[in-house]
Amino acid sequence: MLADVVLPGRRFQVFTYQVPPPLLAHLHIGTQVTVPLGSGVVSGLVVSLFEQQSGVGTSTQVRYTSLREILAVETEGGPAHLGRNLFQLIEKISDYYLAPLAACLRLIVPPHSVKVVKRLFITEEGRTAIVNRSLPEEVKAVLRKLECVPNGLLRSSFTQSMKHASATLVSVKKKGWVVERTSVPSRSKSLGQSHARRGKEKPSTPDLLDLFDQQARYVAEAPVEQLALENGEAPLWQAISSGVRLGGFQEVSVVSAESLRQNLLLKTIQVICQQGQQAMVLTPEVHQAETVAENLRKMWKDQVEVYHGHLSSYDRSARWERIRQGQAAIVVGTRSALFLPLSNVGLVWVEQEEDSSYKDEHLPYYHAREVAQMRGEVEGALVVYGTTSPSLETYARFREQITFPSESSGPHVSSVEIVDMASLPFGPPVSLALQDGMARTLEAGQQVILLLNRKGFSRSLICRDCGQAPTCGNCGVAFKLFQRPARLVCPLCAKSQAAPEVCSACQGRIFRFSGMGTQRLEEEIAGLFPGRALSRFDRDNVKTEQEAMQILEQFRQKKTQILIGTEFLLHQPTPLTAPLIALPQADLGLHIPDFRSAERTYHLLSSAVALAQGDQQPGQVILQTRMPEHHVLQAIAQHDPRLFYDQELELREALGYPPATHAILLVVTGEQASRVQRVVDFLAQQLTACGLMGASLSEGKRMFAWPMVLGPMASKKSGSTKKNRMLFLIKTADLPGTQQALRKIQQAFKEQFPKDPVICEINVDPIDIH
Repeated sequence: MLADVVLPGRRFQVFTYQVPPPLLAHLHIGTQVTVPLGSGVVSGLVVSLFEQQSGVGTSTQVRYTSLREILAVETEGGPAHLGRNLFQLIEKISDYYLAPLAACLRLIVPPHSVKVVKRLFITEEGRTAIVNRSLPEEVKAVLRKLECVPNGLLRSSFTQSMKHASATLVSVKKKGWVVERTSVPSRSKSLGQSHARRGKEKPSTPDLLDLFDQQARYVAEAPVEQLALENGEAPLWQAISSGVRLGGFQEVSVVSAESLRQNLLLKTIQVICQQGQQAMVLTPEVHQAETVAENLRKMWKDQVEVYHGHLSSYDRSARWERIRQGQAAIVVGTRSALFLPLSNVGLVWVEQEEDSSYKDEHLPYYHAREVAQMRGEVEGALVVYGTTSPSLETYARFREQITFPSESSGPHVSSVEIVDMASLPFGPPVSLALQDGMARTLEAGQQVILLLNRKGFSRSLICRDCGQAPTCGNCGVAFKLFQRPARLVCPLCAKSQAAPEVCSACQGRIFRFSGMGTQRLEEEIAGLFPGRALSRFDRDNVKTEQEAMQILEQFRQKKTQILIGTEFLLHQPTPLTAPLIALPQADLGLHIPDFRSAERTYHLLSSAVALAQGDQQPGQVILQTRMPEHHVLQAIAQHDPRLFYDQELELREALGYPPATHAILLVVTGEQASRVQRVVDFLAQQLTACGLMGASLSEGKRMFAWPMVLGPMASKKSGSTKKNRMLFLIKTADLPGTQQALRKIQQAFKEQFPKDPVICEINVDPIDIH
């Protein structure tokens, strides 16, 4: 019997091992095992079991007989079935995102690690060498030391006792006089252990498949006092409570201010816990998870657990086990918390569902919002999507249900002023209207926040004579200019070089700046308002958490009068507020070649407007733009979200972008351009054969018929300077049909290129197309 084992420590690669007869009765799909890998021992998960084929060729028989054996089963498990909840979830993810099941299994693998214990042993050849050979003193010392310890010597102990014998150890190991062995972890079940002996040992983690069906043994004691509804919560609570009453899988979208959502979250969890069920709360950022958990602990104390990727391996293991045992009724975490072994989930609350952090940028490229829906389906749970500004996908699904808070009037609504930079003569990047607003605010002893979502000094450096910009030799894109010190930095591979004194193309000596970054804005503001305390908050100026806290605290204490920041400032645990918020280039994000650019700009501006708060009166927002009639800016100025959402949906429908269709990226990556091109040509033929290539004009609102394939097109991604990368972009309104066609293409690719180093991956519903 053979077993395919996925190894979390090796990027979830799958290796095949022989199954020893004593372990046959204990192995099932999903069982955790200990296996040899190189000179060490690692932990893995069985993903398939199959018989060695009879009648195979000699070379295949040799390959099978040379396979190493599984060393131990880490846990005892009974019969295993893939129909359990978390495995149902993994199957859904694998099916929807067209990803290998083994790659999806990494999401639910317990975060337990195998402790590797290495010991050195002297061999019989080594003993013979001591007697029969004339050996150097250092070699003899090593062998005699190991000869005195029949049970072997820990590698760490040997290193400490013989600090200068490393080279000697390598030499005797090569001669076969010393061997290094790795012991099986004590919590594992080795081949020679009996059931009686294991019963006396410390209980180990139950079989991965069995633990998901256990009922929670620890039910949260909800506070006896019922939480009261506040103003504006009644309609939203009615929708949530209706979903709770109906039972089973239900979905609700909650669009409201953050304070209202937090109250609704508390009340919903209270009801869920009273029913003896568990709640799962997702946040996009780690600090948000910690903040939400801290608030929930005020009512539910130690029944609340936090889980995210910033925890140490030990903490993740301990918390995972505590959750598995049913000792936590409420779990708060980032997207990885979706895969925790909660046995009786009644609520999945996705906070700030529009945040792009919910999209995993590694295989299987899942989106936590979609997986939350899948988990709700398999658990029969209520799924709530909470947000202030919903994503286009959520708005399209819950268009009739969503009611935006009334923000267009009232005493606490910020005033929004649009400054049309196109109507002004070319001059400094700060208009007179913004200068006057800042001057009034500063003279009144108040503070100003300027937001510009582009770090650095300038987008690029351009020769005045020939118009050429210095470009990166690795990536072929223009360098971005930074000051203090003056340098050029590639936005993709981060290659840095000194700013040139002369143009390499024409030897010209005069350069001009293209665009403006936070460094240049800081220089402009310092010149306009000399003597004012000015600070900059971006990832170039803020390297550590301590630096961030220091700058934020100085602003809160009013030691800083003007703060310049990027979007990074908006993601801080406690966002700053100021009477005047200004965006010198409010339309900056609209120029990015991305179909989501308008949506991202709207979310950014909405978050910025929320920061405008005066002490006694509403704050003021000034937006400088050359596109004053754009629906994003008009929706912000008029405090009318539907103006943006309805018009943006029409544009997406016309161009065939999500949510009107589904986008799928077919990504081909490899070291050698010729190999990548060969795979690309093969995929183009397969796409054509499946009927996906070649779209025609369509009638109605849509400009084209679907499905449509764009590409192949070359692509560069940050950090992948040595990789050749090609993309196909597929837009389809028939997702199931397109998925079926792509599965056939995946199989054809495996058969055509079984050992090719070129990687072909599929990204369903990508956030970024690059």
